[in-house]
Amino acid sequence: MYKSRLRKTLAVLVLLSSIIVTEQAFAQWVQGESTVALAGAELSDIRTSAIQNAIADAAFQSGSTISAQDIMVDGLLLSSKAEIRSQGRIQRVEIISETLKDDLLTVVVNVNITPLFNCTNNGLAHRILVTEFSLTSPQQAATGMLYSFGSHVSQRFTQQLNGLYSGNSVSQIPVSLINVNTWLVSSLSDVDLTAMSTYLRSEYGQQFVVFGFVKDISLFEQVSQATSVFESDSTALRRNFTVQVYVLDTFKAKVIFNDSYHSEADWPFSQHDSVDSNNSLLWRSDFGRMVLNTIHAAITDIHAALQCETTYAQVIDISPDYIAIDLGKNSGLIAGDKFSLVKQRALPTLGLSRKSGLFSSKTLTLEVFEVADEVSLLKAQPGSDSVHIGDFVTPLTLSVEQKVSEAQP
Repeated sequence: MYKSRLRKTLAVLVLLSSIIVTEQAFAQWVQGESTVALAGAELSDIRTSAIQNAIADAAFQSGSTISAQDIMVDGLLLSSKAEIRSQGRIQRVEIISETLKDDLLTVVVNVNITPLFNCTNNGLAHRILVTEFSLTSPQQAATGMLYSFGSHVSQRFTQQLNGLYSGNSVSQIPVSLINVNTWLVSSLSDVDLTAMSTYLRSEYGQQFVVFGFVKDISLFEQVSQATSVFESDSTALRRNFTVQVYVLDTFKAKVIFNDSYHSEADWPFSQHDSVDSNNSLLWRSDFGRMVLNTIHAAITDIHAALQCETTYAQVIDISPDYIAIDLGKNSGLIAGDKFSLVKQRALPTLGLSRKSGLFSSKTLTLEVFEVADEVSLLKAQPGSDSVHIGDFVTPLTLSVEQKVSEAQP
């Protein structure tokens, strides 16, 4: 009998061919099931069809119009979890069971389906800065000598984000923003967030900053009990991977994403081995693939969180004739694109603190007349004396063919 083990260290990537709408919402889990006869076909082919049909069954139960023919299984089925996308829904799939009996393969899946709500995107690329993911417990890195593992996690975040966002939208710095032992979003005051945002905005110019820390890479032994008197208990050495991820909008001084991710997998190396984090042997192992899949899940959620976030360009220079902003050809801008001015204002509240917000000026329209790779010049207009360095602009009109498209995970 062919039967899959729950949460096996394999990975499935399922992609739907429908176009993604830039929308985001709350998710629900729906179970789907499918039974397919082997009829002399290869088990791998039948398994693909069974997974497709099970996902389609779950989608049908949720009211979606996904069909099995819409679903493509990309490459080898390497995991019991998958990321899929369909009609604006970013979804996660967990394969609950696979059973082969009497030449019939039955697959049961859980599908995380996100309902939609409308939001708009102004066409500007999301500019993202990835910082260093430090280890909260460096002593856990002793097994395998993985002391630089946090840096490699940061690199993998950057690589996967680069696969989603075009041009030079994603950059990375080898700097950790936080004290991993004491830092919590809830402990940061508005003043703290504003100070951090102001520093990052002025130093690096990116609107969105991905940061966090690796909370756990400890090892443990998992004992599997024997199923018959002729077998003995088996012990497997496994390793945890838990990562805390935040996304900060430096223009709004607001944390827009905050989540923790945990997985575990077999650790195939000896406890006395020194493992090279640059070597593909690590990343092709069960543990390495699990880490990459976990990061992919975080990237999927980050991408969903950013879908409806408004992006801005920043004013970096002013003269009597022009206003310079920090976006250019590489972001798809051309002469003739028009922008409105956006100012950050701190408004009083009932207490002693003040709340800041971004407010658009409807009376001032600024038009691009000259474009370089990373900078554009906007014509100064009557009323432009109200523009200051550090203000923001958002597009009123962008050339359709120049709008920056972002891939989907």
